[in-house]
Amino acid sequence: MITLLFLSSALAAPAGYSVSDADYNGCELSLGPTQSDGFRAMHAECHWSDVTLAAFESKFADYSKHDDVFSTVAESKIQRTDASRTLVHQRHVLSSLSDREVLQWMEWKMEGDYRVSSWVTATGEPLTPASGNVKSIRSDGYWKVRTSEKGGVDVIYELDYNPGGSVPGFLVRWFQASGLQTTVDELHAYLK
Repeated sequence: MITLLFLSSALAAPAGYSVSDADYNGCELSLGPTQSDGFRAMHAECHWSDVTLAAFESKFADYSKHDDVFSTVAESKIQRTDASRTLVHQRHVLSSLSDREVLQWMEWKMEGDYRVSSWVTATGEPLTPASGNVKSIRSDGYWKVRTSEKGGVDVIYELDYNPGGSVPGFLVRWFQASGLQTTVDELHAYLK
C-alpha cells in the first residue's frame, strides 16, 4: 500500500492531460485534451512489480497474438514486413458498435532505457472493411516498458484512437474510462 501511495505521488500526467484516476491498480490514468474530431488520447503510467522486461519482450512481441491479449482486438493479422516495421490488420470490437478495422504499421525499438512497441495508422495502405464493418480513422500509440529501480517494470501506454463512423458520445466517454482500465489490466494479466 505504501508503495502504491509513493508511486501515485511520483507519476505525473503529460502536459495538457488531465488525470482521470490517480491510483488504478498501480497506474495513473489520464486523458489528453479534446481534439478537433472530439476524441481524446488516453495515457497510463504504471509500475508492475510482478512483471519483467523479458516477459514483455517475449510474450508481447508477436503482433498476431494481440487478439489473445486484448478483448477489444478480435483479429490481429500480419500482412507484411517492411524493413523494421510490420503491417498489421486488426479488427476491433467495441460495445454496441459495428466492428472497426484498421491497418497499422507496428515496430519495436529502443528509446533510452525503454523497450517500445509502437504503432501508427497505415493511412497510405488500401483497406476495404468487410460488409457491415467501419474503417477506423486513427489508431496510433505505444507501450513503453523498462526495468524499474523499484523492481518489476515501469510501463507507459498511450492510445490516440478515432473509431470512425458515428459513435454516441456516451460510448466514447465509457471507452476512455473503463476501456483504458481494461486495456492495462489485460496486458498486466497476460504478462504475469
